[in-house]
Amino acid sequence: MVWEAGQLAFERLQGRLQRQGAAAAPLARERPAHFVAFDILRLAGTSTVAWPYPQRRAALEELFNEHQLAAPWALCPTTTDPDTARE
Repeated sequence: MVWEAGQLAFERLQGRLQRQGAAAAPLARERPAHFVAFDILRLAGTSTVAWPYPQRRAALEELFNEHQLAAPWALCPTTTDPDTARE
């Protein structure tokens, strides 16, 4: 995923995917892509699909903290506030 102004910008990633070869390099520098995780479905060989989402999210956040993951890894923002979600 590509970030723009602090938000996910999927359309920017699509624009990057359309470029190949020499045309792709400048755009990759201008708009670096990140792996954005929003859920975890398997952990240490164990399926987490049956876990409730809050438990899976906590495991994902713990994984990011344990491994000190940073760009190009990104943890998708989350909220329980309806106004924030609408925004």
